[in-house]
Amino acid sequence: MCWDQVTSASINIQTMKQLFFCLAAISCGLFSHAQSGKNMVTIKGTLTGDLKGYNKIYLYTRTSRDSAVIQNGEYSFSFPFEQPTFRNLYPEYLRHGGMMYQPFGILIAGPGTYYVNSDAGKGLAQSSEVKGPEAAVVYRRFEQESSAAQRNVSMALAKLYGDNWYRKNEKDADYTALQHSRDSLQDLYMIPLIEKLLKDHPDSYAGAFVLAGAGRQVSTIEKKEKLLGMLSAKLKKTDPAQKFADHIQGLKNSAIGKKVANFVLPDPAGKDFSLEELKGKYVLIDFWASWCAPCRKSFPRMREVYAAYRDQSFEIYSVSIDEDKAAWLKAVQEESNPWKQSLDNKNISQSRFAVTGVPSTFLIGPDGTIIASEVGFDPKGGSEIEKKLAELFGKKVPAPGQEEKKPAGVMKAIPMTNM
Repeated sequence: MCWDQVTSASINIQTMKQLFFCLAAISCGLFSHAQSGKNMVTIKGTLTGDLKGYNKIYLYTRTSRDSAVIQNGEYSFSFPFEQPTFRNLYPEYLRHGGMMYQPFGILIAGPGTYYVNSDAGKGLAQSSEVKGPEAAVVYRRFEQESSAAQRNVSMALAKLYGDNWYRKNEKDADYTALQHSRDSLQDLYMIPLIEKLLKDHPDSYAGAFVLAGAGRQVSTIEKKEKLLGMLSAKLKKTDPAQKFADHIQGLKNSAIGKKVANFVLPDPAGKDFSLEELKGKYVLIDFWASWCAPCRKSFPRMREVYAAYRDQSFEIYSVSIDEDKAAWLKAVQEESNPWKQSLDNKNISQSRFAVTGVPSTFLIGPDGTIIASEVGFDPKGGSEIEKKLAELFGKKVPAPGQEEKKPAGVMKAIPMTNM
């Protein structure tokens, strides 16, 4: 073979190699794009009606927020699917139009395109229709049916206890009866809806998600366990199903007279803190969150209680349910509370205490026995927990700005729901 032929052949081989690598790169790029497209969530929405000139809409969770511009009544969001989540929509016009905001969101159980059609005049929670992946559609239908059921519960309670039944509290003579009636009516209207969803869609993520939310309002442990048993084996392994199972276990663990098993959680420095380190003392375990306004408002009063009893074998232990560690650390620094702090990264709030709202407090005796519990903490004093502490230690903490002999006005902190 002559030199020219060899050179020509080498050039052809080199050219072919380059062409091969180019084609391979293009193929990989196309494959990668196809894969990323398959793993994307797209929300396409329409919002009709008067937006008061405000054309932004927000998509948010407790730890994230995104925004889009509404053009000709349409908007869209797109993001990679990482894990199942529930994302709320908030139109900007609500902030300026003086309208009451009722949360409305979409259950994102997997990648795909989600279609949302809403009427601004009627409100998103009332008017929105959701189409797309099954779990989102199933959950939206349940929302609408449960809203109708809640209206029936409210009307029945109004007939029994008057139109202002929801304003009643522990001071009212019929408050306990009202609580029992509400539990019975909730079960009467809500359990059939949940059972129907689980029977009709045994493998839908929506079923587990509903149990982790509405399922907590079912009145007894036995009824909750029956509903959990209706989930498929696959769904029982999902995060919301596990949390519901933890909630049931927490109800068993947190009854008055039960002993709290030891648990270990990280403190703000990242070091493990064991509940056992407080053994032999009365401990007020306080479940809170950085985003919970009533929790933050309760701290000044809680500091007064701590100062009054800290020399009498009394401690406070605050456990945050925050999902955003940075937000928790920031709040801890801002509050500068002089007691132990931890972040609940093991779902202790559910598996050990079945917390349904924050702030929630549990008073633990020196032997670890639960003495009292309460949802909310009165920033003006006078809570049941404070009364119990006064009984134990033989002295009462004066209400803020008042002498000890004057009665403290009771103003409950507002419990957080739908955690």
